[in-house]
Amino acid sequence: MLERIREFVRALFRRRVPPQPAEVDRYAEQYEDISTSGISAVIANKLGMLTFGDSTCTIDDQGGERGALIKELLERVWADGPSIAAQAFGKGGKVFVPYVHEGHIDVQAIDQNRMLVARMDGDRIVEATLVIDRYVTADQAYLLLADYSVGQDGVQTIQYAACEPGGRRVALDINPAWASLPELITIGGTDRALIGFLRCPRDNRRDTHIHGVPITYGVEADIAELVEHMRWYRREYKLGRMMLGMDAQLWRRPDARSASGDAARDPYGGVTIDGLRKTVQDGDDPFIPVDSMVLGGQTPWQTYAPQIRADAMELRYNTLLRRVEKGCGLSQGILTERQQLNYANRDEVRAAQYDTFATIRAMRDAWEDAAADLAYAIDVLAEAFGLTPAGARGQYEIEYDWDTSLIESSTEAWAQLTELQSLGGASKAELRQWVRGGTIEEAEADIQRISEERAQDAQLAVDRMMAQGGSDAESAEE
Repeated sequence: MLERIREFVRALFRRRVPPQPAEVDRYAEQYEDISTSGISAVIANKLGMLTFGDSTCTIDDQGGERGALIKELLERVWADGPSIAAQAFGKGGKVFVPYVHEGHIDVQAIDQNRMLVARMDGDRIVEATLVIDRYVTADQAYLLLADYSVGQDGVQTIQYAACEPGGRRVALDINPAWASLPELITIGGTDRALIGFLRCPRDNRRDTHIHGVPITYGVEADIAELVEHMRWYRREYKLGRMMLGMDAQLWRRPDARSASGDAARDPYGGVTIDGLRKTVQDGDDPFIPVDSMVLGGQTPWQTYAPQIRADAMELRYNTLLRRVEKGCGLSQGILTERQQLNYANRDEVRAAQYDTFATIRAMRDAWEDAAADLAYAIDVLAEAFGLTPAGARGQYEIEYDWDTSLIESSTEAWAQLTELQSLGGASKAELRQWVRGGTIEEAEADIQRISEERAQDAQLAVDRMMAQGGSDAESAEE
């Protein structure tokens, strides 16, 4: 795909771009191929779920329309977070692309092999071309490309173009959803391309880190050995199935009857071979021809039922699984069974799960960076297209509360927090935020509301007691 995009750039935007790494396409193809073993997908999906878990993301819109727009779009992306993170782990990276059409902003999460990076400024992408959408009709498919370029003066140009898979340009209105897109946009005051790139934290063993590599990068040989062993394991059980030997004389005739049709001369009582098969096992054919002394009174049947080497096969299977986990820099429990740990001992749990937690933490850092770039892009586009009132740049704040249950017990953490609060080292608002999530300001407001409600309830109780006491005194006087 990257090589095709390179040709598109030369044909549509009249610009030459250096050759792109071919393996980036291979990462996506291997991950999407459901006919293979799926080891990479199993690891990536498990890590994607662990990355998010019970985590929360809150966006403080500060009461403005701009912040509310950013909050709405980022919350949509967050809802698909586990799936997006899993694909980033499995394919090497995902790209968040916001673009304005029909008066609103859409955000696409596309594979990294649909992004051609032409120039970077440090870690920031400043020149790139992406295939951001695809439109299929009855007889043709069309691609939508977005080309980003940031000049040294901070002026960013975005060009949109539609083309056929062969590279021939077509009008943007070939798809009604693209018709409102301008062919050229110029925006000042920017320092990066208006996209967000979520890169897998796996090291690619090279100096350049433009595109990411999947979490299983460099572990291909171990995975191939594991897949080979899985085939042997299946073969072990297949060869271990019971087989029955049927006299070779029966295999030389279509049925068990004599040539003259006289059933009395048939030593098997006129039962056909097909009938014999169905009486023993339907479906798979367990019969093999053998030589035996039928007429001499010997049995025509022989049984083959070897023992399965299950223990040895299972031992090597788990050993290979652990090798793959180690090669990916992960703790036990992703492919193998999770260790039995005493969660009252925090240090023990942290040591056992720290490799996986470190990988997850690196992906969370990458997510925060990509989400920050996405929010920045939405902010700039909303200002440039007048989707919200002008002059509201930067009026939002993103906060994360990442789940740490992988390495610590929630009971132990709560005990530590409450002890810290009793010693004056934490506030009630911090305890409530830890339990219920949200911002610290929301927690403080909730505590104030609860305190006022309790005070009102206490006053009502006092008033009822006073009223009841006065009533009793009047009754005594009467």
